[in-house]
Amino acid sequence: MNSMKTYLMLALVCWGLASCSQQTPEQLYAQAEAAAADTTSLDQAVNQLNSFLQRYPQDQLAPKALDKLALIAQKKGDMKGAVELYERLLSQYSKCDQADEAQFMIAFICEEFLGDLDKARQSYQRVIDLYPTSELALSARHLLPNVGRPPEEWVKFQDAPRAP
Repeated sequence: MNSMKTYLMLALVCWGLASCSQQTPEQLYAQAEAAAADTTSLDQAVNQLNSFLQRYPQDQLAPKALDKLALIAQKKGDMKGAVELYERLLSQYSKCDQADEAQFMIAFICEEFLGDLDKARQSYQRVIDLYPTSELALSARHLLPNVGRPPEEWVKFQDAPRAP
């Protein structure tokens, strides 16, 4: 009989500890976001964000978690990984608030870091086509005809006003 009571007590303690360790989606995301803000804990942030996405793929914060993962990949210099994460965001959460920015960032990274000018053009065009009212569509319209050209050729720089 004592072993049965011990077993039940142990089971209750284990259940209590497990339920206490369960974090809400908001708590887990907040921890990951805090870790991402510190460049010395980016790996921890990646683990937490991946855990968040595994546990809560349908949560409203899931697109933000993917966006944060893409930003971390950029910080780490993994531009191909960043593009893959932005593409995943668009594939899984095409109607989210971060979609226009994700599409724009694919174009920007492809042009500036990967040298894939065809994909950059296609991606800028997708921003224009899919998110025509976005502020980023205006930027994409300006950048699209100039993909691959040095800014000195197409950006009009203003000289500083001269003192009389």
